[in-house]
Amino acid sequence: MWIAVLAAGAAGWALEPTTPLADYGRQAWGMENGLPQNSVHAVVQTRDGFLWVGTEAGLVRFDGNSFWVLDQNSKPAIPSGDIHCLLAASDGALWVGTSDGLARLKDGVATIFTVKEGLPGNAIRSLHESQQGKVVVSTESGEAAFDGAHFVPVADGMLQTSPALYERTLADKTRVLVTKGDVEIVQGSQRRNWMVGKDLPGTRIQTAFADREGMVWIGTNGGLVRYGMGKLERFPVTDILANASILSIVEDREGDMWIGTETSGLHILRDQRFRNIGAHDGLSSDATTTVVEDAQNRLWVGTNGAGLNVVRLGVVEPGAERIYPVRDLLLSDVILSLAAAPNGDVWVGTPDGLNRIRGGAVDAFTSADGLPDDFIRSLLVDTDGSLWIGTRHGLAHWTFALKGRGSQPEPEHKEIYTQANGLGSDLVGAMTRDTKGNLWVATLAGLSRLQLGQMTNFTTASGLTSNVITALLPRDGGSVVVGTQENGWSLWNGSGFSSTQTTEMKRTNVHAILDDLHGHLWFATANGIARCDVTETAECANWLEFGPADGLRSRETATNSHPSAWRGRDGHLWFATPKGLEEVNPEHFPVNTTLLPVAVERFAVDDVDQMVPQKDGKELKVPAGHNHFQFDYAGLSFVAPQKVRYRYMLEGFDKGWTDAGTRRVAYYTNIPPGGYTFRVQAANNDGLWNTRGTALDFELEPHFYQTIWFYILLTAVLAGVVVLVLRRRLVLAEREFSAVLGERNRIAREIHDTLAQGYVGISVQLEVVAELLRHEKSEAARKQLDTVRANVREGLAEARQSIWALRSQDVDEKTLPVTLRRVTEQADGHGIEATFSVHGAYRPLPPGTEREILRVAQEAIHNVRKHAGAKHLWVRLDYTEDELAMEVRDDGRGFTIGETEVEQDRGHYGLTGMRERQQRSMEDWTWRASREVAARSDW
Repeated sequence: MWIAVLAAGAAGWALEPTTPLADYGRQAWGMENGLPQNSVHAVVQTRDGFLWVGTEAGLVRFDGNSFWVLDQNSKPAIPSGDIHCLLAASDGALWVGTSDGLARLKDGVATIFTVKEGLPGNAIRSLHESQQGKVVVSTESGEAAFDGAHFVPVADGMLQTSPALYERTLADKTRVLVTKGDVEIVQGSQRRNWMVGKDLPGTRIQTAFADREGMVWIGTNGGLVRYGMGKLERFPVTDILANASILSIVEDREGDMWIGTETSGLHILRDQRFRNIGAHDGLSSDATTTVVEDAQNRLWVGTNGAGLNVVRLGVVEPGAERIYPVRDLLLSDVILSLAAAPNGDVWVGTPDGLNRIRGGAVDAFTSADGLPDDFIRSLLVDTDGSLWIGTRHGLAHWTFALKGRGSQPEPEHKEIYTQANGLGSDLVGAMTRDTKGNLWVATLAGLSRLQLGQMTNFTTASGLTSNVITALLPRDGGSVVVGTQENGWSLWNGSGFSSTQTTEMKRTNVHAILDDLHGHLWFATANGIARCDVTETAECANWLEFGPADGLRSRETATNSHPSAWRGRDGHLWFATPKGLEEVNPEHFPVNTTLLPVAVERFAVDDVDQMVPQKDGKELKVPAGHNHFQFDYAGLSFVAPQKVRYRYMLEGFDKGWTDAGTRRVAYYTNIPPGGYTFRVQAANNDGLWNTRGTALDFELEPHFYQTIWFYILLTAVLAGVVVLVLRRRLVLAEREFSAVLGERNRIAREIHDTLAQGYVGISVQLEVVAELLRHEKSEAARKQLDTVRANVREGLAEARQSIWALRSQDVDEKTLPVTLRRVTEQADGHGIEATFSVHGAYRPLPPGTEREILRVAQEAIHNVRKHAGAKHLWVRLDYTEDELAMEVRDDGRGFTIGETEVEQDRGHYGLTGMRERQQRSMEDWTWRASREVAARSDW
């Protein structure tokens, strides 16, 4: 499938009507080039820019580079591969008439019509569009018109009752009527008629077409004929189109003529920008070296080994040769340089000396006659008739004088310039004189100027881009264009050199430079022939390069001779090349102003072609997991498809345009999911960009883990985890704080109940001791001190007990039964018999819960030892499936329940602390059990 956009723009030029048929550019396609069959019955160009070719083996879409064939087995399919006729409708649809039905192609979709949809018959003979915009089809069984869904019998005014194959009124009011047997031309009161078999080749006319210039092309079963400017013109008898059976003729948007034949395939006629003259035209050799025009409107063309040729320009007398060689009496058949003098003399430089041709006489001059060297590289006839001669060993200047009445001018004064007297190098190349009278001489070591008898040499230090000077061209105002080897060109503006070359011109070999009458500069370069526009500031704009696609026989232009290019008096430009003499007519050198339609011909994902949506607003969906994307595109130009340039961008991925040059495919790999637009633009052979281009929208769908909802869910989960972690840390912090606070309260209570009270008692007893000693009751004081010592020991024991109670490693490292057994065993003695027992299977509790239970047991055992006066102490743990019970029992004196309510008021906190620890252990157990029930299912 394909998508294309036709850019608005000026239509291309038509074929130049004054160009002989044999001089048009030619190209042909047959089965060996991709056509399914050589019989071309119909050719049309649709609004999107594609060329469609109907053959007997399928319908072909042509983009200038490749063919795409549709038949009854293709996708989309058409009723038959035997194509009879084609119609490019005004709505952009292509109608295809076949031997077995009708097809309508639009936006990549084929709709098939047969007798079921109202056609009178399935064998289609012709198609045309009525003035009402309806498609009318003619079949072997009658005619019908398309009403938008079906075919209905035609109404009056739609029938083609005229027997004419072609009928048109041209811009000059000339009426052209073409039938199968003749062509009638009516101009005012004048009427002309050409009959088949008499004035026209063949036995019947099969097709006709009038181009934009009003030239009428007539195809018969015996050849192609053109009528225009009052005359009929045929191809040379050796041309294949002079005798071929012509089935179809059409002009494309760029002005090219397409010719479909019965047996020789598809042909195109293009306007040639360049005309080549070579050995096939009568030159003694294709290897031309130098060219110059004399005062008699003749071109003198030197060759490399085949002597000199004369080409007569303009109208040639009957019986006279247009091109003839000159070889006799020349010192060498290798021609290095030429110069034409105003008096008719032609000077010829060769590797073996200098020749002068005057009339039928040829004179020879060598180093024996005063030349610095016999190798003559360049020649220049000055305005005063003197001759400048460039050699390998210096520059010679000869002036001439008549030696006697009726004699030939002979060299009278000979002057030699070398490196010794200011010349940049003894190896001399191109020479010219500017409009201010200065002589410029190109050498291999810079550019030398002879001004008022003084020689000045300029090099790269003076602003030149290179010291190897290859070409010179004087311009108005005393400026000189200087061509160099591998460094483009510079401009002398009268005061200095400036480089006006663009990026395209840098590092270019310039072999010759010309200008035309429209201000363009023309260059013979290493890449062919180039042209640029010179602006008012001497800048070079719109650089265009021309090669074989533009009609040049070869890109090679280097000859190392001078001058190798010449502008004739008629404005034509001539370039000597190793492949013949190239002629350019700047007056007919049209610039292609057609904005190229651009089409995306193929979109493949992982090498699988995708069905591209056609202007229906739908976005192509590409499933997740695909990595490789390929876009094949084409700029639909048939003038020079090899020169079409492209740039593309994948919006949503690329940051800017990618310059693809002439490459017609783009690849992308591993692009992230999302919506994208692939855009492509094309420039025609003259560098005019279609900035609208075309676009293809598609969306690469993400995996589920690449969707926004997945990221939202993931964010929510992460946020929840963070919240839970923070809450857990907060709970732990609160518990640690509560534990620390509880321990502080417990220590405070124990200190208050034990140490503080003991210290108060000791303090009172010490006061008693002091009073007894004051009354000298030493024995009573001694007894009192023994009591104080006993109280101190008891206080120290209680302090050790409190410090031991702070240790947590016992709880952390040992289970509750083990730790509680140790506490119970420590209470044994001092008149108390302590017993510990465990009933049921041990089940671990949260460490905090076991710690609180242990503290409760410690407090209870401490109270038994201190207050109960008991002789027996029993501590028991009972484990059941979902419950833990601890019992501390003694046989002491006990207490009443009511007394515990005022315990805190009396400054005691034992039972209160036990209640608080019991409450905390229950809270910790409940919190953990609710969250760990899955992990601890047995609890």
